[in-house]
Amino acid sequence: GRGLARRGSLEVMAARPATIDEFTEKVKELYESDPAKVRFVFKYKHGEGTMTLRATNDEFWLIYKTDQVAELRRLEALQLWLMAAMCDASPEALAQAPAEEEPDATKEGHGARRRRGGKKGKAKS
Repeated sequence: GRGLARRGSLEVMAARPATIDEFTEKVKELYESDPAKVRFVFKYKHGEGTMTLRATNDEFWLIYKTDQVAELRRLEALQLWLMAAMCDASPEALAQAPAEEEPDATKEGHGARRRRGGKKGKAKS
């Protein structure tokens, strides 16, 4: 449904699409209309087991609330699409890109000799 919502002194249009597919389509349209103004927020309430998603450009709000685990994969795809659009890349390229490896704390790295008691530059007698 659509309706007017008050935000401060402004009246903005708000829509609550009935399906995740409709929400996804509308979010993409909203983003493509003015990428610099669009914000997207996920909010998870553990106690209720619900996730609320909001997308806005400050003039129009899209709101979708779900408690269906099956919809999470579609929401993940939407988030991937948004990230790709923001990076000027294709969603497929982001999905296939290898994750950067984080340094392993167990491997010897900078300063490892000092932690074992050795002093840099001095020989033990």
